[in-house]
Amino acid sequence: MDAETQGIENEKKQTELKNAYGRLFKTDDGKIVKEDLERFCGFLNTSVSQQSPDAYQTFFNEGKRRIYLRILGMMKVKDD
Repeated sequence: MDAETQGIENEKKQTELKNAYGRLFKTDDGKIVKEDLERFCGFLNTSVSQQSPDAYQTFFNEGKRRIYLRILGMMKVKDD
């Protein structure tokens, strides 16, 4: 398989995956899970711990937040 064909296949798989995220989180159960993840991952909060600002806690919080950002990014599908 040449590089161009591989690129097309990868793009199709990525679009398929994004569509799956979109379908999943548009269901009633998906909306409930998405809201729970938003709270748990601290999406709307700063990653720096207000009680004890240390780098490791900040990194941990930002890691959780990044998961939710990935879900949001995967849900956005552009129609070609």
